[in-house]
Amino acid sequence: MSVFDQVKMYWRFAWGLRGFLREPITLEQSREIIRQRLQNREQNLLLLVKRAIYENKTSPYLKLLKLAGCEYGDFEQMVQSDGIEPALKKLASEGVYVSVEEFKGKKEIIRGGEIFKFKEKDFDNPFISGHLEARSGASRSAGTRTIYDFNFLTEDFAAYLSLSYGVYNAIDIPAALWYPIMPGAGPSSVLVNIKAGKTPLKWFSQVERRGFRPSLKSRMGTNYLVYVGRLFGAKWPAPEYVALDDAWRVAEWLADVIKKEGGCYFSTYPSAAVRVCQAAKERGLNIAGTKFFAAGEPTTEAKRKEIESAKACIYPSYVFIEAGAVGHGCASPAMADEVHFFKDKLALIQQPREVPHAAVSIDAFLFTTLIPSAPKILFNVESGDYGVVETRSCGCEFERIGFTDHIYNIRGFDKLTSEGMTFIGTDLMKIIEEVLPVKFGGTSTDYQMVEEEDEQGHTHMSIVVSPELGAIDEAELIKTILTGLSKGKDGKRMMAEVWAQAKTLRVKRMPPFTTARGKLMPLHIYRHR
Repeated sequence: MSVFDQVKMYWRFAWGLRGFLREPITLEQSREIIRQRLQNREQNLLLLVKRAIYENKTSPYLKLLKLAGCEYGDFEQMVQSDGIEPALKKLASEGVYVSVEEFKGKKEIIRGGEIFKFKEKDFDNPFISGHLEARSGASRSAGTRTIYDFNFLTEDFAAYLSLSYGVYNAIDIPAALWYPIMPGAGPSSVLVNIKAGKTPLKWFSQVERRGFRPSLKSRMGTNYLVYVGRLFGAKWPAPEYVALDDAWRVAEWLADVIKKEGGCYFSTYPSAAVRVCQAAKERGLNIAGTKFFAAGEPTTEAKRKEIESAKACIYPSYVFIEAGAVGHGCASPAMADEVHFFKDKLALIQQPREVPHAAVSIDAFLFTTLIPSAPKILFNVESGDYGVVETRSCGCEFERIGFTDHIYNIRGFDKLTSEGMTFIGTDLMKIIEEVLPVKFGGTSTDYQMVEEEDEQGHTHMSIVVSPELGAIDEAELIKTILTGLSKGKDGKRMMAEVWAQAKTLRVKRMPPFTTARGKLMPLHIYRHR
């Protein structure tokens, strides 16, 4: 985005913010928005596909649909006769889908002898006016640039958040968060909480402004969000730096709030929630009544147990930056990370695919956009995740609203995640295969990265190093990996800083794992069933 485009976006943000903040979205309004979208699901998809794809000559999907011989009338008939998901599955089987590598512009699309290559901006919604820029947590180049407008922030993030306050009995308790200062994380979370009716009492940040020193552009963007918001009457809390090792400071604050208010709705990453609960138990602090609302990494059974042992509870949220909210945690879950799928705004199908750098086959999620305010137009696009999708009755409020589909065992197949920070496999592979052998000896098959969880619920990245290499400086090896991961944009440096704080990387001297077929891959990914 050019400097001129940035200035225009900042101006639109300031111009639209007053109206955005004037009236928080209510629980009743959220329910009505969702009710109408569920009722008009097919019509919404058909209208969006007609305008954004068939009437848009630059749409990447138009080329794929024409290659499959599917005109708009054909698609309309398929949806009306078979339903949305069967129609999308049929088209996916005929090559109308986009893999995560193709969506990021890292790989050409090859279908039926034709070759296409697109950039991430080719998938932008052409009908929205950008107010806020966010970038994905994953380190795909600089992260996917996604432009939100206030309609989407209201009808997506804020509407579902307001709804969740009601489902989780959190309407009358205060809110707080522990997210980094980078745009798209802490500032956006504060903004959405305010729109949903809860101005956070506290904003803790894992990253210090002075210590991290993001770029001038990022600092100006964050400050602009905060100060313009305050100018228009929003009581933005100033970010307060709390390192991961100092989680007891958050626990002490929570204990004080619980004593005064009886509860707190606390947004953060699952790993950070675990740290707060463990600190509370170590210091004998009472944080019972804390409702952790957690996104950014899987909520595993071990993490849930650690949190519940402090008499707190956790509600996972499945979000990816290009689509917004995908689902929020079931109030009567059967699985640790179970969420209700927001089928009013997205369609979801699954398609088998191989993961090249891990030599496993998974059923990848493919998403399709249903609402016109979406920042990206998605049509059978992989998110980089996989998991289990099922329809069951749970009896919670989400089901009564109409969200009967559940997703769980959600994992990424193209990335590794810890402490809410995500690096994609290609970045790690380059370090494992090229950097480490040159500096520490051996070959690429002597090193491997494995995502693991310890008995306390902390997620680690184990660097498996063959014992045949002999003695190595483990601290220097970890430093080399973090240095390699931190190269580039602010997002990468911030994520590497958090991994360094959390001591996410650890070295294991053992032979690297092999697959069932005897292959040795640079990233060892477990299949979750």
